[in-house]
Amino acid sequence: MFIRTGLVCLLAAGLLTGCLSSESSSSSDAGGPPVAPEAPTLRVGIIPDTQGGGQNASVMPMRALMEFYREQDVDLLLIVGDLSEEATPAEYAQWRSVVDDYRDDFVMLPLQGNHDIKGTDQDWYDNVSDLIPDDAIQMAGQTDKNYALVRDNVLIVTVSYGQIPFAYDFVREMIETYRDQVDHIIVSSHNTMVGSRYGNIRECAVEAYDTSAGDQQFLLVHEDYRQLFADNDVIYVAGHEHQYLRSLISGYYGGHYTELVSGNASYKGYDSRYGESELIQQVVMTKINDGSVDGTLDVNASILTFNGTLVDYRSYYESHTIRSNEDGMRELATPDWKLIDRFTRSAERCDKIVFPASIPAGNQLNMTHDKSYRTSLCVAGSGEAARILDGENRIFNRYDTRTRTTSVEPGVSTAQSNSALAARYYRWLHIPHASYNPNLNNSQRVRLINAGTEDEEVEIRQTTIDLKKQVSLSWVAAREGAKSAVLLVSGIQGQDGTYNGARGAQKSLAVDTGFAGSYGDGSELGKQPYLLPEGRVNSNWTLDDDSRGDDFVLQFNVPSGAAASSLQLARWNDAEGGWEPVVAAECLSALDYDSSYLTSLPADVDAQCSTAAGLVTVGTPHFWVRLDREGAFALIDR
Repeated sequence: MFIRTGLVCLLAAGLLTGCLSSESSSSSDAGGPPVAPEAPTLRVGIIPDTQGGGQNASVMPMRALMEFYREQDVDLLLIVGDLSEEATPAEYAQWRSVVDDYRDDFVMLPLQGNHDIKGTDQDWYDNVSDLIPDDAIQMAGQTDKNYALVRDNVLIVTVSYGQIPFAYDFVREMIETYRDQVDHIIVSSHNTMVGSRYGNIRECAVEAYDTSAGDQQFLLVHEDYRQLFADNDVIYVAGHEHQYLRSLISGYYGGHYTELVSGNASYKGYDSRYGESELIQQVVMTKINDGSVDGTLDVNASILTFNGTLVDYRSYYESHTIRSNEDGMRELATPDWKLIDRFTRSAERCDKIVFPASIPAGNQLNMTHDKSYRTSLCVAGSGEAARILDGENRIFNRYDTRTRTTSVEPGVSTAQSNSALAARYYRWLHIPHASYNPNLNNSQRVRLINAGTEDEEVEIRQTTIDLKKQVSLSWVAAREGAKSAVLLVSGIQGQDGTYNGARGAQKSLAVDTGFAGSYGDGSELGKQPYLLPEGRVNSNWTLDDDSRGDDFVLQFNVPSGAAASSLQLARWNDAEGGWEPVVAAECLSALDYDSSYLTSLPADVDAQCSTAAGLVTVGTPHFWVRLDREGAFALIDR
């Protein structure tokens, strides 16, 4: 099956791959906007860890992924490490038995994970070097481990496990060399920078060893990495954690970048250990399944589609009961891939991180704890402008973590005491709760236990976390009959009200209380049960069967010099393959937007109108409309 949902027909199938024919465009209309020129499309799939237990590669999930990616016309695969369990020649032969069946379908970019370094370098070279393209740019001394490749307008830099501390200069050089030649940058590695379970910053900075040259080198560069990635809008793709997670990582002094933890394709899953590192990380999607709840594991498939300045992302999963290659394909023989995450955005965009409506009343909002979708005006390079006027994040996901403890190792750890270790957690990953700087995840996120005894430890407390959203307003050039640039609204419908336990059990937002201290006001209360708006989402880990999202109000300014009365605001209709007015012309109010219109209609329109909308001609002419679905919007002829 070939999957296209939501904005994908206009973007992936139209703007990205040209399924909207030029004959239907405005190019034949006098004075109409030009059709965007076709640009090459690059579809990038991700292969998570495929270690198979014992001395095996997990052949069955790997083959299911390869088949899916072939169906989806993927061009290139990021293979993010842990190809097998022990990296023996026999395991490589298993791995190659799948790879060789798809050599003609994909460019494959493998890197080493922590399991791959159990074997010899020669076995690595013998089994992967022929996959790496001849035009790859190799890091000196790390051939076929750390390398870069440019395909179309995408730079991809791969860095093997344990190499991140030493590869900073290479990564920076590649980004600086090709930044002006590409629109998109991917950095692919095995370990996460932050993640939820491991993470270079936790393992190599917070819990650094004096005895580790890698840790001491990482301490010198990890803040530079964060800012380099934020400045260049990097998509950082990792494996290692055997669970799916997408988050935004803040730069050291501004901006953020995307971290994708690719999920699982092995025969073991992992629980949620530490959860969100709220000082530098905002988790916008996660799905956990360690295999202990109902006997199933997840296999995760993710695709990044690049075209010009656009990137469209979709992530899917399927559950299965396979625990060894001897079990055969079982459920993966005919998988039912379910959409769990998505975003669509362009390089020309405005982002906002939106917090959930569960923030305790009375909390100081600390500048960033904003549950409103309201944005500043987002201006396109061609002059169009739009913003979100109103709406609140009332549909969000929740998940639990487990308690973890750690302690210094005298003579080995860089931290000289457990108190110093706890301080390092607060310096780089977590927020100490204070009334003026609330920690929404826990009142005692990191704490010293059994202080002064031989059992003294640092505890990262189990807690309950509500996800945030990345809402993006992106601009692309006018096309398909539009009389303005096209505005893409993405991120509002990215969650469906699920509550994931730390091992993967499905809990209920409406019934279950979170762990002690997680309420977010400094007390020992847990996060409280929360009622989602009725009739909008199914809370079943499948985004594309949710009929409606949160209500929000969009403002779209009429371009200078255009006659507002001759235009109407339209949304791209995927099923019909064309623009559709957001509301009938007779349902346009002449009134300015008022917050009461989030739940009611203006007095000057008929009570039968489908939604609140207006055309304001006083001051800056603009349309406004109440919506409950994201999408692609533009002005068209009335």
